[in-house]
Amino acid sequence: MPLRSPNAGDPAHEHMSPLRGVEDPDRLRALVAAVLAISADLSLPALLRHIVESAVTLIDASYGALGVLDAAGVGLAEFVNVGMTAEQIAAIGHLPEGHGILGLLILEPEPLRLADLGAHPDSFGFPEHHPPMRSFLGVPIRLRDQVFGNLYLTDKHGAGEFSNEDEILAVALAGAAGVAIENSRLLARVQELRLVEDRERIAADLHDTVIQRLFATGLGLQSSVGKIDNPAAAARVQEAVDELDETIRQIRSTIFALQGPRVGGRTLRDEILALATEAAPNLGFEPRVRFEGLIDHRVSDIVGIHLLAVLREALANVVRHAGASRVLVDVSVTSDDLVAKVTDDGIGAGPGRRPGGKGLASLRHRAETLGGTLEVGEGADGNGTTVRWWVPLRADGP
Repeated sequence: MPLRSPNAGDPAHEHMSPLRGVEDPDRLRALVAAVLAISADLSLPALLRHIVESAVTLIDASYGALGVLDAAGVGLAEFVNVGMTAEQIAAIGHLPEGHGILGLLILEPEPLRLADLGAHPDSFGFPEHHPPMRSFLGVPIRLRDQVFGNLYLTDKHGAGEFSNEDEILAVALAGAAGVAIENSRLLARVQELRLVEDRERIAADLHDTVIQRLFATGLGLQSSVGKIDNPAAAARVQEAVDELDETIRQIRSTIFALQGPRVGGRTLRDEILALATEAAPNLGFEPRVRFEGLIDHRVSDIVGIHLLAVLREALANVVRHAGASRVLVDVSVTSDDLVAKVTDDGIGAGPGRRPGGKGLASLRHRAETLGGTLEVGEGADGNGTTVRWWVPLRADGP
């Protein structure tokens, strides 16, 4: 029979010590040591593991785990476990998602003790290769008035089930864990804000100093080209001017990236660069990526989702058909539109080669859904293929 906390919902209990019922001074000292230990961890991943390890030691359990709730609060987004070997974890495969008893704790975030997991009507059973577990103790971890996740302990050493004292200690540890987790999150937020300030300062320095000097140098060289009698020397100076223009363009792109809203997650630029990195093993090289304009400021979420899907399919098409040795991903944003181009130096898109298939049809459909177009043609030097995807930025999708 499941045991809910005997004091749950008792108003009088709110005025009692949360450790009332723990008589063993050694266990109280162990609790204090565990609280101090987890409070010393600043990194959230390390902190979560330390919480589970402390709980397993303090409560004398064979196995422990901490499930972090997803954004909707209905499933598990992360699952940290202690007690199983790496081989056991690999054999089990998928981590729990919040079904069965774990799901019951998500729906009813109150302490729960079971003498036999398998006997509970909500038991979901264990996946193949999972070690047998019998006794169970679960308690919620709260951040202020929200449940962050749940702490799970199974198989009490030397006893058939967990005791009321075990539950009290677990609840106390979970309370301290909630404070430590919130502190860790606040520290990470402060560090992110500091990073944003540093990035904005660097962006200002690049714009106000570096670009201005390069621009002045380019103007000086440009004015000298017409005064040089040697055509070869004049051509080399003009090439230097062109290189300076390209360098200025790349620095401007870097400035836009530094000013992008990175706090709290990856930007669209980050996602595009990640796509290029993911394609590298299959291509045999990493595609070059070039940005121009306020990509992270001007592109809406819905257009960004379509853009990433387009680039992913275009790169996959290069892998499947092109046999390329170079690929350029070029994403440009103006005040009115977005242009994404994927250019390779492969076999080209002539008749009988590089069939369009469903991939290009999907890209065309995405463009048309947003009021844009898709064009497939030769590369810049007449070799290979360029896929050009254009959409107006006023489009918000269907």
